[in-house]
Amino acid sequence: CHVMGRALLCLLFVAVSAYPTDDISTSFLQTEGSGGYGSLNVTALTVNSGPARESQIVLGSGDNSFQLSLTAGGSFEIRHRNVPSFTVGPEGDVTIFGKVKSSGSVRIDGSLTFMGVSQWLLASHETFSQGVSGWSNATTSTCGSPQKKLLGGYGLTAGGEISKTFRQLPDHNEIRVKANFHFIDDWAGETAFAKLERQVVWTDIHDQMASKNGINICGAPAAESKFAVPIDVVIPHRSSSLTVSFGSTLSRGPLEASWAISDLQLFVRKRS
Repeated sequence: CHVMGRALLCLLFVAVSAYPTDDISTSFLQTEGSGGYGSLNVTALTVNSGPARESQIVLGSGDNSFQLSLTAGGSFEIRHRNVPSFTVGPEGDVTIFGKVKSSGSVRIDGSLTFMGVSQWLLASHETFSQGVSGWSNATTSTCGSPQKKLLGGYGLTAGGEISKTFRQLPDHNEIRVKANFHFIDDWAGETAFAKLERQVVWTDIHDQMASKNGINICGAPAAESKFAVPIDVVIPHRSSSLTVSFGSTLSRGPLEASWAISDLQLFVRKRS
């Protein structure tokens, strides 16, 4: 149809298929445009190139075109100049090639590969501000800021260790544990440690007498010259559960020297 120099698209039925089918029901709404260009409203569109063949829609032309493809292997890809920019695998894994910019929050509930590198997924984060669950010693305290909760602390934890088993972890083959270890009061060369699956993976030694200056943040009169030390450990791991432990070799009571943990984070990832 052609009305007063304007192209009018009256009604169009399209089915795209590389082989015959008895179920073709693609419908379009009537639209009109000007200058030879029109718009198209699609309620349903099926592109099927057949078994073991790639199906593709091309938007634009030449170097400015983008391709939407369903590969023969079952992956969905967005390509620019025939180079993949974004891929969703058959299992739902997302691969992004290039820069990612977000103006809002991003939530990822599965694995993510960025620039060919598997990314860490936060599986658990404990700040201890809303209480403690599952730990063999569930006491908390503050030291310095009253808003910052610590697991253990002055008068609560000294020699020995405390532990918790985290369960129902996402599928992975590596695990990463991050936390802060707080040395409180008069340590005299004893050792702090962290364990994963009951194996020691991190240690540190502190001797308050070797420090010339310090600030008394909390607890006994002794200053805290090594108050917060970061822990960051990565190990191979496949189980859906993980036992995490922290402790020290202190032999004196927790009113003389003690320790605490803050901001515990567990990350998992599955590397190919």
